[in-house]
Amino acid sequence: MANFIFSIPTQIQFGADISRQAGPVTKGLIDSREDASKKGALVILDPGIKGNAWFKDILACIQENDLQYQTFDEVKPNPRDEDVYRAASVIKDNNFGAVIAVGGGSTIDTAKTAALLATHGGKVSDYAGWGKLPGPILPLVVIPTTAGSGSEATNWAVITESLSHSKVAIGDRYLAPLVALVDPILTISLPSKLTAATGMDVLTHSIEAYLSALSSPVNDLLALEAIRLVATNLRQAVTRSDDMKAREAMMLASTLGGIVINNADVAGVHCLSESIGGHYDAPHGLLNAILLPYFMMHWRKGCVVRFTHIAEAFGAGPRPDEAVNQVIGLNQFLKFPSLVGVGVKQQDLQQLATTAASNVSNSSNPIPMTASDYLLILEQAMTGRISQA
Repeated sequence: MANFIFSIPTQIQFGADISRQAGPVTKGLIDSREDASKKGALVILDPGIKGNAWFKDILACIQENDLQYQTFDEVKPNPRDEDVYRAASVIKDNNFGAVIAVGGGSTIDTAKTAALLATHGGKVSDYAGWGKLPGPILPLVVIPTTAGSGSEATNWAVITESLSHSKVAIGDRYLAPLVALVDPILTISLPSKLTAATGMDVLTHSIEAYLSALSSPVNDLLALEAIRLVATNLRQAVTRSDDMKAREAMMLASTLGGIVINNADVAGVHCLSESIGGHYDAPHGLLNAILLPYFMMHWRKGCVVRFTHIAEAFGAGPRPDEAVNQVIGLNQFLKFPSLVGVGVKQQDLQQLATTAASNVSNSSNPIPMTASDYLLILEQAMTGRISQA
C-alpha cells in the first residue's frame, strides 16, 4: 500500500437545527483569539435566502450571544473578485473578528477569500495556486444551504476575475473553515432544478475523487459512500422536497464529497466546467452534470476495477460500463440540457479546451488528458446525445 496523508481541517457539526449554534460557536471563536479588539462578525449570504424564517433564526441566535453583525449579500453565482473586495472592506472597516457564511458554494468561497484578504491584504490573484497564505485568516464559520459544493469541508476557493473572466483557484490549509454547521433542514426550500444540479455536483466530486490519481484507501471509502448516498436519494430529494431522509442523505453526501476532493482533488470534469463557467458565467453544478457522463465514457477503459466499484455503489451489476449507464440514466431522469442549451458556442471550443488543459487539477485525472482530449469531449457534449456504454 502506498503512503498517504488524510486530513479534515474543519470541525463538522451535522444535524437538524444545528445552524442555530452559529451565535455561540462564533462568539467562542472570537473570544479565544489573542486580539481582543476585534468583535462581531460579517454575515455573508446568498441573497435568495433573506426571506426564509430559518435565516432570521440564525441572525437572532447571533444577536442573543451579544455579537454585533452586518450582512453582506452581494454574492453572485461563479463568485466575482469585485464582490470579494467589497466584503473584505466591510470586514476591515468594522473591525470584525469573524466571518459567517450562509449559502451555497459561491457564498462560502466568497467568505473564505474575503476573510483572507481582510487578514492579509493583496489581490485575489496573489494567492492563486496552493500554499500561498502567510498564516491563519479570520475565524470562519460556514452554514451550507445546498447539498452541492462541499466547500464547507475544503481548503479551496474558486473566484472569477471580472476583467479576464478566468477562474482563480486558491488552496491552503489556512483557508479551511474552522467550523461547519451542516443543517439538512435548510435545503428543503431549494427549487427542484437547483437540487438536481447541486446533487450532480456532489456526484461529480465523489466520482472524480475516487478515480483521481491522488486517491487513498480512506478517501475511497468515503467517496464510494457518497456515491451510494446520491444514487439512492437524489431522485427522491428532487421530486419530494420535504423528504427529510433524502435531504439528510444528500447533505451528508455533499459534505463527504467536500472531504474527498479536499484530499484527492477533482479532475477533468471540473477542469472543463471551470473553463466554461468562467467564459460564459454558466452554473457550475449544471455544467458538471452535463459533462460527467462524457468524461466517464472517456475514462472507463483505463479504470475498469474502479468503474466496477462505482457501478456497485449504484446498486447495479459489477460491470464497468454499468457505472456510465447509471449516470446517464440519472441525467436523463433529471432532464439536463446540452452545452448548446447553456450558451456554449462552437467557435469557442478550442479556447475552452486549452484553458481546461492548463487547470491546476489536470494532473489529477485518472488517465492523462491533453487539450485535444478536452476538445473531443466538448464536441461530443455539444450534441447533447450520449449512448449507453
